[in-house]
Amino acid sequence: MNTLRAYHLLPSHHALDDLRHRRLKIARIDDLNDPFDLWAVAQPDPELRKAIRATKQHVSLRFGMVCFSLSWQNPLLWSHYAERHHGIALGFDINAAKIKEVSYVEQRPVIDAVNIEVVHQLLYTKYIDWRYEREARVFTLLEEKDSDSGLYFAGFSDDFVLREVIVGPLSNVSEKQLQEALGERKGKVALTKARLVFNSFNVVKNKLGFENV
Repeated sequence: MNTLRAYHLLPSHHALDDLRHRRLKIARIDDLNDPFDLWAVAQPDPELRKAIRATKQHVSLRFGMVCFSLSWQNPLLWSHYAERHHGIALGFDINAAKIKEVSYVEQRPVIDAVNIEVVHQLLYTKYIDWRYEREARVFTLLEEKDSDSGLYFAGFSDDFVLREVIVGPLSNVSEKQLQEALGERKGKVALTKARLVFNSFNVVKNKLGFENV
């Protein structure tokens, strides 16, 4: 099976909870931080706008997504998604047939009608200024809600294998906390403490590990 290594960044308390329960939250399309998601084509025709709006509503009711980045080293990712560098990045090997990279465009493409190809294009198209994210997406059906939180989750699986846990540069989460959250899987997942690069704008592995935490 071909796989793609991808990273999901999030606040520490959510990351530790996800490690304990072996799952990630599925984002609802209507709750995404970019309102142009599934809306990223030119819509000069009012009837076309109506059709695209109806399609987005239909897709939003049935599907959600788990969003990843193909790199964890961009500091903007940590600022925007990982609790301002206090969070954690979870690295997965994901079945390449289940995940697809986002395309970034300067202009909203023009379409003539809404069809399967257009819907697929909408699912993976964003404005070019989002390209720093190097985003890849896994779309999934919204099936059973979690009874406690009312949220939807995607469980870790053979298509969705946890390989790395990277603790943010400003996080005080310890190696012991990670091991406790991982339980019996603690020896099978690489644990990394990140730091800010001294001479450039980047985030890298701290060779001292967790010694300075």
